[in-house]
Amino acid sequence: MCETAETQLPPGITPIGADEARTLIRHTSGPALEALLDRAEAVRRAVHGDEVALCGITNAKSGRCPENCGFCSQSAHFPEADAPVYPLVPAEEIVAQAKAAERAGAREFSIVTSGTRVAKEGELATIEEAVRKLRAETAVEPCASLGLVREPELVRLKAAGLMHYHHNLETARSFFEKVCTTHTYDEQLETIRAAKRQGLQLCSGGILGMGETPEQRVELAETIRELGIDCVPMNFLNPRPGTPMEHVQAITAEECLAAIAVFRLMMPAAHIFVMGGREVNLGARQHLIFRAGANGTMVGNYLTSAGRGPGETVEMVEGQGLSLRPPDTGRAWSFDGTAPSDAEWNRRAAEPGGKRALPVVGAPRGGCA
Repeated sequence: MCETAETQLPPGITPIGADEARTLIRHTSGPALEALLDRAEAVRRAVHGDEVALCGITNAKSGRCPENCGFCSQSAHFPEADAPVYPLVPAEEIVAQAKAAERAGAREFSIVTSGTRVAKEGELATIEEAVRKLRAETAVEPCASLGLVREPELVRLKAAGLMHYHHNLETARSFFEKVCTTHTYDEQLETIRAAKRQGLQLCSGGILGMGETPEQRVELAETIRELGIDCVPMNFLNPRPGTPMEHVQAITAEECLAAIAVFRLMMPAAHIFVMGGREVNLGARQHLIFRAGANGTMVGNYLTSAGRGPGETVEMVEGQGLSLRPPDTGRAWSFDGTAPSDAEWNRRAAEPGGKRALPVVGAPRGGCA
């Protein structure tokens, strides 16, 4: 389980303020960037050591989402995006996928569904069943990303064994209306606070590179820090064809690295995960995410795009002299030190009959989960 964001820090490690962060996030080249990365790596090592956590996900219900988030190909508002569409998969399939992700090195496994929230009793019951089976049959730490979930549903999910709840803020409050207008920033904050009241570990971050300023990236980090978030997923926009953001200019690898480093320095105790867009935004420099302060990343496929092979991800971690962090569930981990070349889970969107297959990650461009 992620330690809380209030974990006591080692002597000499203190979070930087927003003013300093707004200066540092523009250090995107030369000696200034190198010094920023060195500083972030030192904090990461001092607080979190040399272990990296891998997170696997399943796109358990895809498409026809009534929200109009401009980055998302699953939105019903953007029919030209042509995302995969299918109902919630059975609990047994979710568990089978989690077992495959565990063998590939995943410490956490997240059940992700499209839509504003899980509103049907049958769907909630299926997710509860999946969580119970995950706790009984695997070592992974169960996580769920189910939209604007209400507190009664969170109570049930926690009772079933849920350990983490994921809900991204996506961006700074000051930029949010340019991303989504079908729900409010405050609704998102209430979801996070409700999960926190239930004692769940909170996972909340956003997508960088949607047109926001570097200062607004710091604003997002300030909000996350104020909420006391435990795990912070940092995604980078991968413009999806057919969405309003398909032509947004990608930010550079150096901008990505500077943002990761600033998030680390602002939140030394938080677990910083670099997730969607890692491959396409950072390209050959993605191994530098750990030097920039990250201590977690994704293994396997994303929601509507394919990630690099799990074996490559494990090799990237180990190539930096780091090791994988095992789950904290008290069960024997099935990861044996190697990972397959292909993701053996979250493949439903690539099966015949879907609206389109998973596009393989290509040259650096931009990215979101």
